[in-house]
Amino acid sequence: MLLIFTGDGKGKTSSAAGIALRAWGQGRRILFISFLKGNNIAGENKAIKRINDPDFQMHNFGRDCPYPEKDCCPGQQECIIRAGKTSEQDFSQVKLGLDKLRSEMATGKWDLIVLDEFINVFNLFDFCRDEILQLIDQKKPDCDLILTGRNSPPELNSRADLISEIKALKHPYELGMMAKRGIDY
Repeated sequence: MLLIFTGDGKGKTSSAAGIALRAWGQGRRILFISFLKGNNIAGENKAIKRINDPDFQMHNFGRDCPYPEKDCCPGQQECIIRAGKTSEQDFSQVKLGLDKLRSEMATGKWDLIVLDEFINVFNLFDFCRDEILQLIDQKKPDCDLILTGRNSPPELNSRADLISEIKALKHPYELGMMAKRGIDY
């Protein structure tokens, strides 16, 4: 199956991580690849590393947070990759992530592959759209994929078996509250 978690609300990565944990608990082998995010702050990264199981692996391809010891970003959100603000390093990380995905898919080892922020890669980096579609189309029938990110386009939606749109109805950011460790990251 191909599952998509999209929308402007909080919880896309959390939903994918929850399903990954559930699947791992049922004996499935999980590969979690996070694009556009570094590996030094997100709680799901830390949890998967603490699980320390070869059947539940995590790889990150993105910018690290320059403030890993802070409860929230005191800077200008330098680690967030946005349209029009991509760098050569970002391109390089995306290419490395796609190479890793391709090689891991070829092994046939994984029962579930989570591709966190993959929709955003599709939307931000034109050069890899055809490759992304080919990778999705070439997935083995016994391997499920989960894609997360905002604004899932028709090219991805048409391939999906399940699409959940997570909509923001209310968020503490609107009240000026900062991100909370363990809830937001």
